[in-house]
Amino acid sequence: MIKVTHVAQNPTDWKSLHFRAAKPGSIVGCDFAGEVVEIGEEVIGYRKGDRVVGCVPGGIPYELGMRGAYSEYVVQQASLVFRYPSTISPESASTIPLACITAVLGLFHEMHLPLPPSNCQISILIWSGSTSVGQYAIQLAKASGCFVITTASIHQHTYLKQLGADVCFDYKDPNVIEKINQITENNLLYAFDCISTKETIKQVCSTLTNQNSQVATILPIPSNEIPSHIKEHFILMYSIYGYEINAFRKVFPAKPQDKEFAENFYKLLSTTLLPQGFVKPNRVTKISGGLNGVEEGFKRMMDNKISAEKIVYTIDETTKPTNLKINSNL
Repeated sequence: MIKVTHVAQNPTDWKSLHFRAAKPGSIVGCDFAGEVVEIGEEVIGYRKGDRVVGCVPGGIPYELGMRGAYSEYVVQQASLVFRYPSTISPESASTIPLACITAVLGLFHEMHLPLPPSNCQISILIWSGSTSVGQYAIQLAKASGCFVITTASIHQHTYLKQLGADVCFDYKDPNVIEKINQITENNLLYAFDCISTKETIKQVCSTLTNQNSQVATILPIPSNEIPSHIKEHFILMYSIYGYEINAFRKVFPAKPQDKEFAENFYKLLSTTLLPQGFVKPNRVTKISGGLNGVEEGFKRMMDNKISAEKIVYTIDETTKPTNLKINSNL
């Protein structure tokens, strides 16, 4: 059992309420940082007081015995949490698990780029690099030795280059596809669409001219939107929990291989990639009041007022019970 100290907000948190995916009585929230307070009999390698981060499936029906991260305590398998260096604050650490493992599954588990640190010298396009997933994808691809091309608003280019992007393009530039194709010499094999709308996937596919191209997406894309020469990998990070998932009006079977991959990569993060600086957490915007500030945070995200940062709440700042209504006016 983990006493939650901080939670980071993800789009899935407000969407599970807004689109009525979260059932009444369930608790939303996925990313958390906290301290171990109880340990199962079969758990080895952890002790009480350890600082850990992880993610849980928010919005799951209460009767299934799981609670989301927006709470005082969570229970998660020891293999799906990890320690982080003392040089990283718990606020910052809480931004890592969900977005980072989404990037990891796309880059390394599905598209089979070499695990970092490596020197693969492969070009990859990270579309919308200023998103949380995009920031981790840039860093991880760079640590793998890729030549990283990304798109974002112009004012984010300096920051994304600091994370490891080799080239940044303005996604609003009417010639952005032509410029990407020019720099890749019309031979791009890999892309990660960190938005995954009908518009963005069309743009991304326009850059993938190689006959064996692959693209990772974070939302399901109709098959008729993907050209036949491109292999799509839809990344639903909930697969790391190892059980059947009901999402997007579909049932996704359990994927034990995803869980095993995530468990091993969390170890790599904890022992190598975070301590050696290959991966840095997202920038943090704190909203005061703990969980009493969640409604404000959800509204900011729904109004697209969050850019290249992640909202984080400090649980101890919560002063009164918080009930987010599914039919709220967010």
